[in-house]
Amino acid sequence: MAFFVDIATDSVNKHNQELCGDNVEIRINDESIVIVLADGLGSGVKANILATMTSTIAATMLEEKMSIKDVVETLEVTLPVCQIRKLAYSTFTIVQVFFKSRRVYIVEFDNPRLVYIRDGERIELDRRPLQFQGKDIYETTMKINVGDVLGFFSDGVIHAGVGSLLNFGWQWDDAADYLLARTYDEKMVTAKDISMKMIETCNDLYGGKPGDDTTVVVVRAEEHQYVTLFSGPPLDRTKDQMIKEILDGAKGKKVVCGGTASNIVSREYGEEIELDLSTMSEKVPPVGRMKSVDLITEGVLTIQETVNLIEAYLSKKRGHEVFEEENAASILADLLVNHCSHLDMILGNSINPAHQNPDFPDALSSKWKITQRLIELLRQLNKSINIVYV
Repeated sequence: MAFFVDIATDSVNKHNQELCGDNVEIRINDESIVIVLADGLGSGVKANILATMTSTIAATMLEEKMSIKDVVETLEVTLPVCQIRKLAYSTFTIVQVFFKSRRVYIVEFDNPRLVYIRDGERIELDRRPLQFQGKDIYETTMKINVGDVLGFFSDGVIHAGVGSLLNFGWQWDDAADYLLARTYDEKMVTAKDISMKMIETCNDLYGGKPGDDTTVVVVRAEEHQYVTLFSGPPLDRTKDQMIKEILDGAKGKKVVCGGTASNIVSREYGEEIELDLSTMSEKVPPVGRMKSVDLITEGVLTIQETVNLIEAYLSKKRGHEVFEEENAASILADLLVNHCSHLDMILGNSINPAHQNPDFPDALSSKWKITQRLIELLRQLNKSINIVYV
């Protein structure tokens, strides 16, 4: 893969609806990434079914290298017909990024136009029309460059504010300019930052009571950013030297979590670990410093607090300030969320006896659960994760 594709999506449901009438399907394989945003007719359960079927069928068929004509013909005969409107209808936007050829394939049907940002400007796409259900479908194929940002959304975005803060809602140009400004905001480090901020703004324009299902998808083409994280000693102590060899060959940043793991690395490299007491906090022990490793932290407590911070960020309970605190968990969360596309995790199979002591807090007896939760959160952010058990 020549570059990393950072993908984020956020939604708010129409007021008083439990289900969202929009759906986003993402498929990733060795050749490409397929992202489908579908907006079902109406709202609630029926709209959710239409959107889910549309996005799933389209993503599956494109992943299997079928043509867009095959996709739309299948949708036409498959979608259930609304008994009130007598329509089987779901709008959609498709983005497929091909890694080897560095191409992006875009299909748009009745959703607001995709916003393509390159070198600080919105660029116009060369859209080619096809016909579907008597309406135009638009195809675009073009090169994608590192640094390009694609933003696309359901019509809930351009309806935001209608009858409330704005007479005619957010116009497409307004939404596109908003995306452009957020893309070059220094605080908007990831695609997730942008999508969350845009959804938050839409919800505010609706006065907290969205008049339509609203979804935003943001795609960024980025350089690879590698991190290798070692946590937990190997079951077989003869593998300690192997840990050093893996770290020596690792790309990017190197992180060690846990007292025993850091002692192994200190011994194998023949370097002393110095504590940075300026990073001491009430919740986690301070960061350790060593020449051959970029970051050293305590294990279970720090990983648990890192999980808490990422969960707070993703649930919008806290903003980007979670990454700005000067403690081990915040530093680790910032590295993994904002400066990592590919994570290699070296996980030891040896169990620390201290973590099995019934007198210790529950957090200390659930090392594996905490680590697995961290992996799950990072995968939600579409990080590429490779796990090596030693």
